[in-house]
Order: sequence, then structure tokens, then C-alpha cells
Amino acid sequence: MVLGIYGYGGHGLEVEELARVINLKENRWEKIIFVDDAKDKIDNEKIFSFEDIISKYSPKDIEFMTGIGEPVIREKLYNKVKEKDYSFAILVHPSASVAESAILEEGTMVAHNAFVSIKAHLFTNTLVQPMACVHHECSVGRNSVVSTSAVMGGNSSLGYNSFIGLGASVKQGISVGNGSVVGMGAIVIKNVSDRVMVVGNPARAIKMGDLRAF
Repeated sequence: MVLGIYGYGGHGLEVEELARVINLKENRWEKIIFVDDAKDKIDNEKIFSFEDIISKYSPKDIEFMTGIGEPVIREKLYNKVKEKDYSFAILVHPSASVAESAILEEGTMVAHNAFVSIKAHLFTNTLVQPMACVHHECSVGRNSVVSTSAVMGGNSSLGYNSFIGLGASVKQGISVGNGSVVGMGAIVIKNVSDRVMVVGNPARAIKMGDLRAF
């Protein structure tokens, strides 16, 4: 089996390192390569276009992981791969703590020293960064990102295509809507609607609408 990391950049290199560590313990992949459609990145040795990949590997020979941290781009790449009937891996760093009752769907990545508690649900293509905490019965919507050292209190939820920034905290039982952004260091004590950016302590809205370029 080959692992294809879709997106060659800073986060993609972090995914490669995590996969390398997993491979040392489990020997899951015979090869780890990058997929990127930017022509200036393709080198035909380690970085390939998606079209090259699907002409070379069948769905039984390769699985993918998203190598981009921006939720809307994560969604785009995930859908592109799935439209061709290819699958995604689940990557969990050996140092991460993931409860047996937690649900991790296809394409999920849990980085080093992260914590995912009992009955938490990480939907497709989600990213939990190093030292982030997703507490009991939380849900993280598809394509969403919980950044390094961020904390989601018990029974809180993050919608799809949403982003919690570095070191931010979401109070237990609070919901953050779809397509929303919690700025780094923010303390969220009230529900956040769809497509809203909040910052500060306590968190307050500073932007609404299309937040793809945050």
C-alpha cells in the first residue's frame, strides 16, 4: 500500500513525518509520496499530479491523506479523491491518546500528544493538531481543524469546514457553527453561528460571511 499526501507544503511535510513515525511501528505503507497539482512542485520522483497518480495506482494500491490545513481546500481535495473512488487513511500519532469509544472517520488525522476523549466523534477529513484536547462527547465536523493546544470542553461541537485557532478554548456544551473561525487564544463561552469569526476573551464576532481567506 502507498500513502499519497495531497498537498506539498508545511502541513503536508508534518503529515509525512507523522506517517513516517507510524510506519516505524506498523509498517503500513511501502512508500509515502506527495500529490500536488502545482506544476512547479511536480518532480516525478516524490511529488506527482493527481492525474499521474490515478493513472499509476488503482484504488486498492494507494490511500490518501489531506496535506492542507485550510478547511475549504481540505473539502475540495477530499471530494476530488472520493469522486474517483479512492479512499483516505486514518492517521493517529503513537503518542496521542484516543479513547476506545471515540469515532474517527475516514481521512482523520490526530497529531502527537493530542487527546480525544470518550464518545468524541471526528467526522471525515478532520484534523486535530498537536496537544489539542477534544473532550468527552464532542463532535468535530467534516474538514474542520482543531489547532495546536486548542481545547474543546465536553459536549461541545464544531461544525463542518470550521477552524479553531492556536490555544483557543470552547466552553463545555457550546457549539461553533459551520464555516466559522475561532481566532487563536479566544475563549468561547457562547454559541457561535455559521460563518462567523470570533476573537478575544470572551470571544466576540469581528467578521461574518465568507471566511475562506482567514
